[in-house]
Amino acid sequence: MEEKILCKKCKKCGKIQHTSHIRCIACKHEKFDMIENSDVATLVTYTILKAVPAEYQDQKAYAIGIFKFDNEILAMGQITVKENLKTGMKFKPIKSLLTKNLDGKEVHGFKFEPI
Repeated sequence: MEEKILCKKCKKCGKIQHTSHIRCIACKHEKFDMIENSDVATLVTYTILKAVPAEYQDQKAYAIGIFKFDNEILAMGQITVKENLKTGMKFKPIKSLLTKNLDGKEVHGFKFEPI
């Protein structure tokens, strides 16, 4: 089964926000419904990292970007490609192996793949 990025939707005002918030950022309400984020995000900005952290030694360089989903939620993540990137491009989040930490344990998360 394909995993989705989850968000919270305020039961009082309907504001959609990241799951880390304990109160609604619009009305301070404390009750939410969990919803799945859309499968499409737009690339807002990006950079190519060439001086990578120790955990990413197996990669000489990689791209990360800021993405905006249809519901206005912003997310940052690795991009599966480094070439031909342009702001405004459409991407889909995919659950993927990001790297292995310094202890050799796999770190999984979402990468963004061009559509």
